[in-house]
Amino acid sequence: MKIHPEWLIQRVENAPIAAHRNLAPMAALRIKMAWEKLKRDAGDGDEMWAFQNPSNTWKKLGKHSGYAIVRGGKIVQSVVVLSE
Repeated sequence: MKIHPEWLIQRVENAPIAAHRNLAPMAALRIKMAWEKLKRDAGDGDEMWAFQNPSNTWKKLGKHSGYAIVRGGKIVQSVVVLSE
């Protein structure tokens, strides 16, 4: 899935966003592991961002959220952690 820059909602540095930490234990663990793997792939100067596609796209695409590495203002890698 292509992540658009306007989907970025919050810069994250130390842990997944609260909405992802407050899920059932197995789901929260899976998300934490995906977030940690993505963070390991980030280089110096990269930014970690949470994303969610906007509600006006849910009917066509479904509802997706996850994390992205932003380098020089461009999304270079991402992982979807929740899809509805």
